[in-house]
Amino acid sequence: ALEELDEFLDCAARVEASLGWSNTHLILFADTDLVLELPRVKELMASGKLTWPAQTDSLVHLDRSPATLTVRGLLRVWADWWTLAFDADALVLSHSGFGATALEMGPE
Repeated sequence: ALEELDEFLDCAARVEASLGWSNTHLILFADTDLVLELPRVKELMASGKLTWPAQTDSLVHLDRSPATLTVRGLLRVWADWWTLAFDADALVLSHSGFGATALEMGPE
């Protein structure tokens, strides 16, 4: 739910602080572009700290979206998984199919 996003962003800030990182960049993957309307997301994006890589026509649930939409969004989902699995130093994931699969794809 959208109201839980602050908890994820707070968790990301704690991870950043505990690892002593500064100037980190966050990538937000979500199944709705409504996250872009949240004040905290707007602020983080304006500062350059947060990136939203999705295109609204490629937001799919592989297990719940119609087949025609899933086929169109499959390449984007695969690219998102790949980014999380191999191009990220830390992850804050939701308890979801996307999060669990991204976690399983990683090298560690």
